[in-house]
Amino acid sequence: MQLKRLGLGMRFDYLSGTEREHARQAFEEIFSVLTLSELEGLSLYGGQDPLSNPEENVFLAVIMGGSLTVMRRIYRKLSADAAIGMYLAHTHPFIENNRLISWEGERFYGTVGKNGAVSGGDDDTLSGLTVPKKHGRRKPVGKGIKVLFAPDSFGKLTSETAVKRLAAAARRHFQGVEIVPVPITAGGKGMVSALVTAGSGVYRRAKITPLKSGGARSAVYGVLYGKRAVLSLAEILPEDSSITSSFNVGEVIRRALDEGLKEILIGTAESVIRDCGMGCMRALGMKFYDPEGTELKGSLEELSRVASVDTELLHPRLRDVKITVVNGGRSETPEDAKEHAARFRALAAKAGGLSEEDSAAVGVLLSAYAGAKRVNGTEAFLDAVEFNKLLNGVALAVTGGLCARGETYNETSSAYAVLKRCMSRRVPAVLLAGHEAEAETDAHPADDLKIAYFDIPHMDGSEDEVLEERFDAAADRLFRFIRLGRDVEKIGAPKPPKEKTIRELMKESLRRRT
Repeated sequence: MQLKRLGLGMRFDYLSGTEREHARQAFEEIFSVLTLSELEGLSLYGGQDPLSNPEENVFLAVIMGGSLTVMRRIYRKLSADAAIGMYLAHTHPFIENNRLISWEGERFYGTVGKNGAVSGGDDDTLSGLTVPKKHGRRKPVGKGIKVLFAPDSFGKLTSETAVKRLAAAARRHFQGVEIVPVPITAGGKGMVSALVTAGSGVYRRAKITPLKSGGARSAVYGVLYGKRAVLSLAEILPEDSSITSSFNVGEVIRRALDEGLKEILIGTAESVIRDCGMGCMRALGMKFYDPEGTELKGSLEELSRVASVDTELLHPRLRDVKITVVNGGRSETPEDAKEHAARFRALAAKAGGLSEEDSAAVGVLLSAYAGAKRVNGTEAFLDAVEFNKLLNGVALAVTGGLCARGETYNETSSAYAVLKRCMSRRVPAVLLAGHEAEAETDAHPADDLKIAYFDIPHMDGSEDEVLEERFDAAADRLFRFIRLGRDVEKIGAPKPPKEKTIRELMKESLRRRT
C-alpha cells in the first residue's frame, strides 16, 4: 500500500460469510452517507484488519488519498451516522499516517471517478456501486427520509444484527435514507450496547474487585443523555458458580452514584443472584454482622450467620436516585440455604423499615432501599432512550420478532409496545414476524393496529445461515415494495388534457378549413 497522504480506516464487524460480500456491504454503507464531492479521486482499500485478532473477523475499509481537510469532513459525516456506528467494531473511524504502512494482504478496490463509479481495482468487488452526486438528478433516493428500526431478537438473530441487516436492505433501495437504530433487548447481555446505540450514549468503565484469581478488574455500564446510567447484571455477575457474591454489582452502582447520575436502569435478565443481594448492598455501605459482632463480607455462605444489619453508612445518594429494575433475574439459592435467605430478607427489611415482600423484589436488596420499581422490560427500555422523541420526523418504523398472533403477540410483547407508541404518534409502522403462532381466531394484529405485516416463514428454529438468509430476503421484499409504491405515487395518474383557449380553438378551426 502506498501511503501518499492520509488514510481513513473503518473497522467493520463481519456480516457476511466472505470477505468479498462484506467489502461490498461495508462500502455500500459508506457510499450511502458520503457524496461524490468528498470521495472523487480517492482510492479504496480493504481486507482483514491487521491491528485486530484474526479470530475477531474484523474487516478494515480504508479511504486514502485526500487532504487533511477532506478526511476530517469524511470522518465527521461517518461518525455522525448512527447506522454506520452499529457496524463498527470500534467506537469511531480513525485517521492514520503510519500504522497502515506495513499492512500486507490488503486489496485495492479502485478509485472513485468523476461519474461516481469505482474503477481500476484488483477485481470487480465494487462493480455497480456508485457514489451519489451532491446535486442534480443523481441525488440519492430517499435523502432526508428518516426510518426507525426497533426490532426484538429473532431467535438466534439478535436485535442489533437485525437492525444492521434492515439498514443494509433500506439503503439498497433508498441510498440516502437516514437510519434511527433502536435495537430492543430484554435486559440481559447486550442491553448496555443496545441502549447506548439507541440513545447515542457513551460507555463508562468501573473498577471492580476480582472475586477470584484472574477475575475481571473492570465492568462496563452506559450513560444516556448525561443523566441516566444503564447496566446489565448479566454482564457484571460472574458466570462461575463458585463465586456466590454480588459485590461487583454494588461497585458498579456506586460508581454511577458517585458520577452524580439521577437515574439508574438495571437489567437483571439472564443473571443469577446467589446471595440475595447481600454483596451488592455491602458494596453500597450496608453492614452485616454475625452474633459475635464480626462484620461479614457478603456471600451466599454467610447468609446463615447474619444476625444484625446496619444501614447507617449506606451511600447518601442511594435514596435520592431513581432506580428501575427490569426483568427479574433467577435466584439459585440452594435448598438448604432458603431458610437462611428468608430470615436474612426479614432482617434487612426490618432495618430499612420495609415489608419483607419489598426486600425480596427481584432478589436484589437494592430494589427496596433505593425505592426502585419493577416495570415491563420493553417499556423501561423505550422510556430510557426517550423513544417518543426519537419518533420526531420519522417517516416509517419497523419492528418485529418471533411473534405474530395469539399468545405470542399481546400487550407484553416488545413489538406491541413499539407499535402502540408509533400509532399514538401516527407514524406508519411495519411488523416483521418470524413465525405465525396458532390462534383460535383468524384476527390479524395488523387489522387492529393498521400496520403493514410481513411474515418470515419457517424462521423459528432455523440454522444461523438459513435464518439470516430468510431475514434478509424479507427485509429486501419490504423495501422493494416500499420503493415500488414510491415510484407508483411519483408517476401518478395521467394528467388531464390542458383546456384550450378560444384563440387556440379558432386557429385549429382555420387550419382544418385550409
